[in-house]
Amino acid sequence: MAIRFNHLNIIASPDSGVQQILVNVLGLEIGSRPNFPFNGQWLYQGDKALVHIIENEIGECQFGHLAFELDMSLQDLTNKLQQQEIKYNVRQVPDSNNVQVFVRAGEMVFELIASDKPTQQKFPHFTQHEELL
Repeated sequence: MAIRFNHLNIIASPDSGVQQILVNVLGLEIGSRPNFPFNGQWLYQGDKALVHIIENEIGECQFGHLAFELDMSLQDLTNKLQQQEIKYNVRQVPDSNNVQVFVRAGEMVFELIASDKPTQQKFPHFTQHEELL
């Protein structure tokens, strides 16, 4: 199975300084993002959304999750997770066919993006910035 890095997610307050560092120092650019029901920014390098920031009044920056794209179908991925008795949460990105599978290992959260894009299956949309169980 091949995997590819997709993005890093950071949870931060608007005045944390994380966006200033990533945009003004590293040169990432604020770009379009799906219509999530919570505030945030997607920061791009070229046409690639590299860092996703979720705004939260927590007072400091926190790691949110690390996302990988897999060359595995959603069915194969969820079957494998079930076989390993790993809890997962499937979410659909608003205004998109993209489906994400979130898993937790201790404090670490992974977003796994399957290779297929379902056209008839419906999954819950995000209702808040909490991705997981």
